[in-house]
Amino acid sequence: MTPRMCAQQLSPTIRRVAWCDIEAGVVVPKRSISDPALGDWARRRVADCAWDIERPWDGVPEALRFEQHDDGTVVIEFALDDDDCLYGAADADASGLMRRGDHVHLATELHSRGRHRGVPPCPLCEERIAASAGSDDLDDDASIYGELHAPLILSTGGYGFWISNATHGAVLDLGERTADRWSFTAHAGSADIYILGPGTIADQSRVFAQLTGRVPVPPTWALGFIQSRFGYESFDEADAVIQRFRDERLPLHGVVFDVQWLDEHVNLKWNTDGFSNAVDRIASMHASGVRTVVITEPGTRTDASNYSSGVDIGAWGTDSAGAVAESGQWYAHEQIPGYREITPGHGALLNVFRESAADWWYQQHVPLIADGVDAWWLDLNEPEGSHAAISFTDVDWPTPQPLLHGHEAHNIFAIAQQRLFARRDRAHTNRRPFMLSRSGHAGSSRYGAAPWSGDVGTTWQALRVQTRLMLTAGLCGFPLYGCDLGGFHGEPEPELFARWLQAGTMFPICRAHGNMSAREPWSRGADVLEAVAPAIRLRGQLLPSLATWMYQACASGEPLVRPMLWDSPGDARYTSCDDQWMIGPLLAAPVLHAGITKRTVHFPDDASWINLWSGERHAPGSTATLDVGPSSLPVFVRAGTLLVVDGRPLERDAAAWPPSELHVWAFPDDDGMASCEYMLDDGISRDHEQGAYSLVNITHDPDQELSVERIGGAWPTPRLTLVAPRPGHVDSRD
Repeated sequence: MTPRMCAQQLSPTIRRVAWCDIEAGVVVPKRSISDPALGDWARRRVADCAWDIERPWDGVPEALRFEQHDDGTVVIEFALDDDDCLYGAADADASGLMRRGDHVHLATELHSRGRHRGVPPCPLCEERIAASAGSDDLDDDASIYGELHAPLILSTGGYGFWISNATHGAVLDLGERTADRWSFTAHAGSADIYILGPGTIADQSRVFAQLTGRVPVPPTWALGFIQSRFGYESFDEADAVIQRFRDERLPLHGVVFDVQWLDEHVNLKWNTDGFSNAVDRIASMHASGVRTVVITEPGTRTDASNYSSGVDIGAWGTDSAGAVAESGQWYAHEQIPGYREITPGHGALLNVFRESAADWWYQQHVPLIADGVDAWWLDLNEPEGSHAAISFTDVDWPTPQPLLHGHEAHNIFAIAQQRLFARRDRAHTNRRPFMLSRSGHAGSSRYGAAPWSGDVGTTWQALRVQTRLMLTAGLCGFPLYGCDLGGFHGEPEPELFARWLQAGTMFPICRAHGNMSAREPWSRGADVLEAVAPAIRLRGQLLPSLATWMYQACASGEPLVRPMLWDSPGDARYTSCDDQWMIGPLLAAPVLHAGITKRTVHFPDDASWINLWSGERHAPGSTATLDVGPSSLPVFVRAGTLLVVDGRPLERDAAAWPPSELHVWAFPDDDGMASCEYMLDDGISRDHEQGAYSLVNITHDPDQELSVERIGGAWPTPRLTLVAPRPGHVDSRD
């Protein structure tokens, strides 16, 4: 066979270039497994498009260079112009939103920033840690981050690049070692790359969403306020929290149950010491408007009741000798203060790549669905503890083969687990996919995965890191991103807790969570509750609009939350801006530093901007310095916008969505005009895929009149009433 470069033109803006073998005139890509990132459209195009052998470099930037050495090492390089800015490459170590000058260890693991456990020692990381002491760079060893595998490079030079190689331990250097180029190096895998563009950062990101598959519409409640903790010890404790939310007049849409709900820590049965009569208790939560999420780990203990039947069908990962491998996950050996006693033992990791094992595992979750559980929380799925030492036999996905080695499997474990649940949920239920997930791979979003950043510390620096990770995740095709609001490890000081919850109400997923420590809005005292209540109520009011913006994001491939450079390419103020962002037509600029009383905001030049709370207008392209108090959450609306809001978000029980009446807040432009697109459906099922929704265009004219034009769907439109904006104030019939 003769190796050479070949290319496929999948679309006008997607070209694949790969190192292939030519055998009897037939192109054979040098791959061991199919790329799990590719969605259905891309898989069809890869299968159908002819290979260009004679002109593989047509339409490919001349600065791109490939190497595949005899020992299997893959090297890909791209020369950069002096003014090229790089984005993407989701990575907890990111020094900022703009990534040029960073490097990325492509290893899904749980680690502190710059302190990796599953890869060889890195001099660059060690130098950066030493230089960062006392700074806002890597001086945050209280935080332990999960990782997303996404070697996606977006560039202001006009082209983006998806590197189709998931080898554990590969390194993506974004100009740290050699400033004039980025480079990718892996000890194995394929020399295979997808070139996106030409276009802006936004164009490249949209094209990548087309390549990997867009996120399905999530349940509406998942965009509301979700309360979690490690962990609620009983249904009674959760019910008391739900009642307190009602007493404090705060909307609540979901409650998460950590491992305390599990019998034997892992066996997927209710722990009857606190969690008996699940059907009635969950139904009661639904009647209060609260949905339930339960944690499910990616394996079990060898002394648990669901282990031996898995051995019989080969459901567990193996070591180099073919025996069931020790998973290394905490529930098998580690005692956590405050959690019930753990007898040291051994863990087993599920073979998520084998369909028979996946079917067997999912069947253990079916009774939970019957009990009323609404969604899954997939924890530890880097997978934590294994460090690419576990292999999997007789796999069916992403390519049928007798053995998937650890270095091939590790970084794609999470997406295989997400696929397991999404495909079987779709076959078994009519509900929309939604799963919290601590790890992921490009393409995870098409299965409804909602990653969060990991077990972060309770520091101001950790809060500021979350915003850049959220914005970068959105660029890389993860629009449903969040973090543990308030921080996971430690006790947040009151001001930090308040500012974190305020900022979190402008995140895609708004979920408070902490480690053996309360993270409810009142948990840091009355002053903090007073400071955060307006923002949480605003989140509830905005839920109809958030659902619409998410629907639009699902259709377009755009993130729900966008960095400022998305809407304003070329504006130098936004090159590295990660402390303000766009969510729908809103500009959010939360307070992210301790003790400050002033906040500077830079407004885009495409419109005037109106303070959501005060109505004050700001000129296009202007900069304003605002006074901020304890309850301040600076949010601005693009002039010419209508917001569809829920005037009574405290009254939404399980049978009261969609609302029969909604309010409209108008923020007209200088000519008195405003408009928006609005989508409404039942918020839970997939019936919208069959036309059970209403999509309308709403217009406000200078005479204060609303007009509504249907543009899609068959549902009736709810009654819309134009009212004066009242952000943070909730009405009630009481």
